[in-house]
Amino acid sequence: MSIVYFDLVGGASGDMILGSLVALGAPLPEIERKLRALPLEGITLGATTVKRHGFDALQLQVTTAETKSHRHFTEIRRMLEGGSLPPRVLGRALGTFELLGRCEAEVHGTSLEKVHFHEVGALDAIVDIVGTAWALEILNVERCHASVIPHGRGFVRAEHGTLPNPAPATVRILEGVPVRMTEIESELTTPTGAALLRTLCDTIGEPVGIRPRRTGVSTGARDLAERPNILRAMLGEPLASQDQGAVEVFETTIDDMNPQLYGNLTESLFQSGAREVFLTPVQMKKGRPGVLVTAICDSSHAHAVLERLFLESTTIGVRVRHEGRVELMRSVAEIQTPLGAVRVKTAVLPTGEERRVPEYEDVKRIAQAVGRPLVEVMEEVRSYLHESARTPV
Repeated sequence: MSIVYFDLVGGASGDMILGSLVALGAPLPEIERKLRALPLEGITLGATTVKRHGFDALQLQVTTAETKSHRHFTEIRRMLEGGSLPPRVLGRALGTFELLGRCEAEVHGTSLEKVHFHEVGALDAIVDIVGTAWALEILNVERCHASVIPHGRGFVRAEHGTLPNPAPATVRILEGVPVRMTEIESELTTPTGAALLRTLCDTIGEPVGIRPRRTGVSTGARDLAERPNILRAMLGEPLASQDQGAVEVFETTIDDMNPQLYGNLTESLFQSGAREVFLTPVQMKKGRPGVLVTAICDSSHAHAVLERLFLESTTIGVRVRHEGRVELMRSVAEIQTPLGAVRVKTAVLPTGEERRVPEYEDVKRIAQAVGRPLVEVMEEVRSYLHESARTPV
């Protein structure tokens, strides 16, 4: 399993995050080609190497022919959902835009559907977010982590006027995660950079064990006097200690909510960063039937998941537990089967044996394409994986 650790030396913006992945080896021409598949006007990506306090750093350059300065979130969602993006690319990009849109809407007193994306909705921001999701897919990165996020001081010009650093949306996005306030008079972390980190990273500001294979260094337009304005991305494998970790567990019992709302509640919790969400029928006081809602997430997403649980349900109290977790080492790779390409998750058991499981959405897509029952296609793919594992190379 490949992971990326973002070392935020000088902060983070969308172009710095994407640039660091390009510096790691994600081919810029391939990312540009994939971005041009979206219904957008001319996109040209380039990169140069510049010096930042002695570091050679990649500076990404995005050139666009588009004059449109803003979009609604619903327009961006339709564009991404209709762009034939792989599930993981779509999930990462759409999740980032949804977090960004929700926080922008809250600080400006409007709704997610009505929020205007100005700087965020401009084409270069779409390139940064969707390009980052594609770069992670090309590098086959399963998980991301980040260091403590630095903030600067001063003011920044935006569509809504002069705003203090960090911008209100950035503050809202990063509530609940470790940040470091500095006296540097500059916007070190932008809303787009904050939303990408919050969406992509399992942990922020926590110790991470990694065996680095490569390091990519990127920079933004500014050359700070106080420190190198760089972002270092390390690509590698997690250390063996990765098999032990911790999760946050949220539980609440509900007996007064319309059953039609549970589907939306579950979906919202997943979009907020929950790893697992499940519903259990329970018997409550006065003989009432109820539902036990359980949501499990990493600590970096705890605030967003807890907030969404209160907003999307009728509960007025949630039980919280910090629990240990043990995971098997695993990886995801695309395998060609007689029925087509299928992503397969391989888990390594304590005995050293491997367990391979096909991705459900890929098998479902194939079943729909060939017009056969899902259960038959699933069995055929599993049988192929079993036999191919037994066949000597």
